[in-house]
Amino acid sequence: MTKHCDDALRTDSRAGGGLVHRIRETGSVMTRVGRSGGKGAGQAVPFRETGPSGHRARMRARVLASGAASLADYEIVEMLLFIGVPRRDTKPQAKALLNRFGSLGALLSASADVLREAGLSDRAAAALGLPASVADCLSRPDPLTRTPMGDWDAVLTYCDTQLADAPPCQLRVLFLDSINHIIADEAVDDIWDEGKHELTQRHILLRALDLHATALVGVRIAPSWPPPVAMIEGDAVLMQAISYHAQNLSLTIQDHVFLRQGQWLSLRQQRRL
Repeated sequence: MTKHCDDALRTDSRAGGGLVHRIRETGSVMTRVGRSGGKGAGQAVPFRETGPSGHRARMRARVLASGAASLADYEIVEMLLFIGVPRRDTKPQAKALLNRFGSLGALLSASADVLREAGLSDRAAAALGLPASVADCLSRPDPLTRTPMGDWDAVLTYCDTQLADAPPCQLRVLFLDSINHIIADEAVDDIWDEGKHELTQRHILLRALDLHATALVGVRIAPSWPPPVAMIEGDAVLMQAISYHAQNLSLTIQDHVFLRQGQWLSLRQQRRL
């Protein structure tokens, strides 16, 4: 480029209409200006993002648009390796691992030690172990979280089947979510005739907060029938105290029941709660 480049005017006789172009040099960047003074259509468009980060973004967009079923086996492994390999192309490694283990199932079910022997870091091995861990959790029976407690029959049916072998005098609490499904069914360390209600109510309220419960049902396994009067009175005081403090926690005490061999007594129906 000569010193005459700045503000040089050129007429291209081959263009037919005698189109005049101004070529302007700014440093080492050349821009082409047309009649209007703006950038011409020939201006170079910036390259799209390339490299591992751009590829990962496209892969994620593809999964969001078409689902994981659109991925090949090596692409599934590749995306899992994104977690354990922050800044590197994971496609060659994904293909090599599939070749080594023979199938996607064999690779994802391999132990962490075996994966480390294959050259993976602890972080990458943990990432490839996630699908098997999730599958194991989903395969476990989880009757509690699927048990609705929407009415009295459901509560009594649950107690008859799940608490039939509970020891006499035991206090249990059924913690419920916002649609009255059981989050947890837990025994509470409480002896009804020792007057330790303050510690018991504190434990129950804190446990409800831990579980993000919105309601609970208390259950006392009666040692005899009818339940001892002192037991009924003691539990009534306990549940009334819990109910009083529960209002500040957006927690509802649905009921407290006494059970023995299919027989039951409700504090709410007795208007004690």
